[in-house]
Amino acid sequence: MILKKLKIKTWVGDPTNCYVIFDENSKEIMVIDPAGESQRVVDMINILEGKLKYIYLTHCHGDHIGGVTELKEKCGGKILIHRFDAEGLNDKNINLSGVVDLPEIELEADSRVDDGDSLHLGNLEFKVIHTPGHTKGGTSIYCEKEKCLFSR
Repeated sequence: MILKKLKIKTWVGDPTNCYVIFDENSKEIMVIDPAGESQRVVDMINILEGKLKYIYLTHCHGDHIGGVTELKEKCGGKILIHRFDAEGLNDKNINLSGVVDLPEIELEADSRVDDGDSLHLGNLEFKVIHTPGHTKGGTSIYCEKEKCLFSR
């Protein structure tokens, strides 16, 4: 799907949906919820010849964060998550990694986000929307310019 200045690659990953958002002008990339198929995401970043700016986590459950460590090691990028879910990145009782049959996950966020914060890929702005319920720090992000919402 190609929008005005934004390419979005999406697939049903293993075990959840993952999005690779690419701004064609700046060549910046944001990956949302890299579950367990890190190499597939790395390959997409290489094909796009982009630079990974953000690894955005809509919430802290293992089926959304399982590929983060490998992706960050290979491509860099800042890990972002809502402050209320940051503690769950290292707590198997909160991230439920054992329940979804993943090895224990240990990672640290580079930055914590809050409701109303803005993220930028090139000239595109994404607003953080706190959407608790599934977890206390669940979020969605919205790009007004492209009329595009990403949720958990």
